[in-house]
Amino acid sequence: MPSEDALIARSRQGSIDAFSDLVLLHQARVRSYIGRYVGARDAVDDLAQEAFLAAFRTLSAYRDEHGFALWLLGIARHRALHFLRAERHRRARDGDAWEAQIAEWQAAAVEADAQELERREHERAALLRCLKQLPARSAALVRDHYLDGVPQKELSSRLGISDGALRMAILRVRDRLRACIEQRIRTAEPRP
Repeated sequence: MPSEDALIARSRQGSIDAFSDLVLLHQARVRSYIGRYVGARDAVDDLAQEAFLAAFRTLSAYRDEHGFALWLLGIARHRALHFLRAERHRRARDGDAWEAQIAEWQAAAVEADAQELERREHERAALLRCLKQLPARSAALVRDHYLDGVPQKELSSRLGISDGALRMAILRVRDRLRACIEQRIRTAEPRP
């Protein structure tokens, strides 16, 4: 599958296939996010679909400042909030004060969670950018050890270095990534 950036570029040119691939990449995350606040499975499905349709329609407004996932989850958050507020009004109109209050609490939880989500997504985006900046050998070490789960003994044997040297190499790469992430987060422009 092409990179996310390539899929976004093709989607902006009108490729529905490329956008379908973006949906596949982010579908579980968007549904999970909405599902944290909206209990009804049918509503989660509908809201996720609405979020993706809104994203497709407004893709020209997307700027790569904070990452596509964060932008998409922001759209999903607005859809969930709108649904919960409408649900609260409907329940209050129907005389179900308790259910209306629950919907209000759920909407408040979505709002409170938005800042934490944004913080985590900034860290994730910074990590992905920092990983791209690693030298090839360091990037391969991260991939083999953390993503592919190659045991240290096997990895040290494969690289022809001692277990201690491998642990130090991993520690140095982690320190380098941590410093890069912290620098990116510190220098990121605050959102309005």
